[in-house]
Amino acid sequence: MVSSSSPYYANIENEYYYFSLTPLSANERHCGFRLILKNKTTQTLTLDWNKTYYIHNNERKGGFIFDGVDYEYRNDPKRPEKIKPWDIFIKTIWPTILASGERNQWTQMPMESGRHGVEATILLDGKIFTEKLNVQMSILEK
Repeated sequence: MVSSSSPYYANIENEYYYFSLTPLSANERHCGFRLILKNKTTQTLTLDWNKTYYIHNNERKGGFIFDGVDYEYRNDPKRPEKIKPWDIFIKTIWPTILASGERNQWTQMPMESGRHGVEATILLDGKIFTEKLNVQMSILEK
């Protein structure tokens, strides 16, 4: 079985930031995303992980796990990500609901067919932006 996505990645751009999401594969199946957030302003941008969600078929399905988060504490509140002026933030994120294991030993299960993505909360100068990016994933026989 092999995963494919359409489009290959999703993005949005405005005067404040560029935001993109690209599915990542392990063993030819999509199981996570590469998130890119480029700050296009002279002020610090904040990504609120506690108000950022994994979306499957237009429903919130929990948050994300990523490097620096122990599996045991995967559902605990996470510190917001600060992106300095004109900086680019890149992170590999994995849907928590698809993670299984214990302590620091965890495995990520693949995503099934359907729409998958992220609903992110971005803060800038007292303004709150909610962005949804998703792609349609299909599972194909090899």
